[in-house]
Amino acid sequence: MAVGKGGGLLVLVVVGLLLHGTRVADAQSLRVGYYSQTCGSAESIVADEVQKASYRDRGVLASLIRLHFHDCFVNGCDGSVLLEASDRQAEKNAKPNLSLRGFDVIERIKQRLEAACALTVSCADIVAFAARDSVKLSGGLWYAVPGGRQDGTVSRASMTGDLPPPNQRNVDLLAQYFYRKGLTLDEMVLLSAAHTVGIAHCSSFDYRLTSDQDKGMDPAFRNSLRSQCQYNPSNYVPLDAGSQYAFDTGYFSNVLANRTVLDSDAALASPRTADKVKQWKNNPDWFKNSFAAAMVKMGSIRGSYPGKVRLNCTRVRM
Repeated sequence: MAVGKGGGLLVLVVVGLLLHGTRVADAQSLRVGYYSQTCGSAESIVADEVQKASYRDRGVLASLIRLHFHDCFVNGCDGSVLLEASDRQAEKNAKPNLSLRGFDVIERIKQRLEAACALTVSCADIVAFAARDSVKLSGGLWYAVPGGRQDGTVSRASMTGDLPPPNQRNVDLLAQYFYRKGLTLDEMVLLSAAHTVGIAHCSSFDYRLTSDQDKGMDPAFRNSLRSQCQYNPSNYVPLDAGSQYAFDTGYFSNVLANRTVLDSDAALASPRTADKVKQWKNNPDWFKNSFAAAMVKMGSIRGSYPGKVRLNCTRVRM
């Protein structure tokens, strides 16, 4: 059963539209300062709530960045990752999304925004603004985020096949997931570097620890991971060993040293991408500016079934 009005018919319509794929919105459909006249405090409210959340749990910053990525890669940046379904088959129920966090932060932001300016700020824009503020609070750059995204009305677990798989080591196959969204190979490397913050559950990479044959993982690092995971899939480790909470170039150093937990990160040591990894590792300012530009471009991916601004981010507004 689809999330939204129209039942099975709606699903058929949306599937037909999805055959055309997502697209990067043209410059006129999104704009910086979108809420300056209708809800001037919108972005400051988002920033305030993200900061409060980070005081309670530093790890939520990485979660909010990841939430934006997972939203945008499935039918565009439309806030559909936030929707719930009565049959528990919404995007958030799909296996790649079961470890997503930060929904409570988005909902607190939405409640404040509804009190300040009702039915004005979309949930999709809240996710994009919150990701930007999370990057800044982690040590990255603040960057201007265009607003004007419309909230989507459909969210299905079956649509999450567009998410790049973390167990993909082949950089050419991995890049296809980004090309389909209008993103380049360089932008794939940059967006992957969001893993400079955050954690990975051992269940997402424990297959790499079962033998010593994985030449893409430093042996000493593998032994360290074995010690941390202890064959418990619910245990977790930092994605960027040595700087779990810092938005820095340590991620690139770990890629080059074969000290990454996910195959999709190890893939960036490939000859096709290693030179760019080295350049960004050695130029933190260039990396941070380039990452910000890549986030803005990813945040402009638009889906094919926009709806109205939701009153509640978990439900389609009827």
